[in-house]
Amino acid sequence: MSRKGNYISSKKRRYRCIRRVMLFILILLIAVLCGILVWQKKEAADAKKAEKAKLEAEAKAEEEARQAEQEAQKEQEKQTKAAEEEKAAKETEAAKEAAINKEVQTAENTATQDNHKTNGLAICMYHYVYDKDNPPKDELNSNFIEVHALEDELKYLTENNYYYPTWEEVKQYVEGDLLLPEKSVVLTFDDGAYSFLNLGVPLFEKYKVPVTSFLIGNIDGEEKVKKYASEYMTFQSHSYNMHRGGGNIGHGGIFPVMDHDEAVADLQKSIEVGGNGDAFAYPYGDYNDSCVQAVKDAGFKCAVTTEYGRAKPGDNPLLLPRVRMSMGQSLESFKKLVE
Repeated sequence: MSRKGNYISSKKRRYRCIRRVMLFILILLIAVLCGILVWQKKEAADAKKAEKAKLEAEAKAEEEARQAEQEAQKEQEKQTKAAEEEKAAKETEAAKEAAINKEVQTAENTATQDNHKTNGLAICMYHYVYDKDNPPKDELNSNFIEVHALEDELKYLTENNYYYPTWEEVKQYVEGDLLLPEKSVVLTFDDGAYSFLNLGVPLFEKYKVPVTSFLIGNIDGEEKVKKYASEYMTFQSHSYNMHRGGGNIGHGGIFPVMDHDEAVADLQKSIEVGGNGDAFAYPYGDYNDSCVQAVKDAGFKCAVTTEYGRAKPGDNPLLLPRVRMSMGQSLESFKKLVE
């Protein structure tokens, strides 16, 4: 082969080599560009996915916030409704109490200087009520009265137009500031027992006779006040948690040995439970000077003992005697006790 032919052949080889290199570079560039495009597409997809997740998270957070706000609003509405219902209940109770005072307890006082009670006011002390046709499982004692006997007594009082003074009137009476009609009486039931509430309340409403229930606050007190509310029965205090042993006088009630502030706190709590602070009955009838002071400091108008007798002008309104009502007493005996 001539030199010229060798030169041409060599040149062709160089061109081929150059073309191959350029082709490789071109393929490499295309591959890189494709890689870049794929990466960018993936980045865009990831960004879109992240944005979607962010939007979903924000939407979820907004929904949760909205639900929380709705729950809070519902709770607020519930509390507002409960407060309104409680207010309405108190207003209803106040109206009911006003009706009692107007129609029954503060009926016209007909006492005059020439015609008034002179032999003392009978504050009757009852405890428990039973039905002879359905006797209780507990053993009966003198503190029980048969429901039909109780009805006979209420019927007698109603038919003879007895007057039922309020505790404020009782206080004024013993302090000499008020005269009471000849036929005046106060009916009290100690302990707030279920037997008394179940059998007695229907009779008080039937004969429209107002009575006082001296309630032991810590023995289902709030439940009893709510369940047995009646326009003819007022819950007063027999202490919250002092109807128990631990003392050293009388029947051993704890009240006489309690710290003054502790005793006053108990009395005030009993007022909260019963809703009234007009009258108090000493647990077991036990008391001393410190007890009387605690009763006074708690704000009671009157307090009753278990000492037998009629309340008379000159008596201490915080140490009023009572007339005990006993099981088996006849209607004639009852008349003599209250007349």
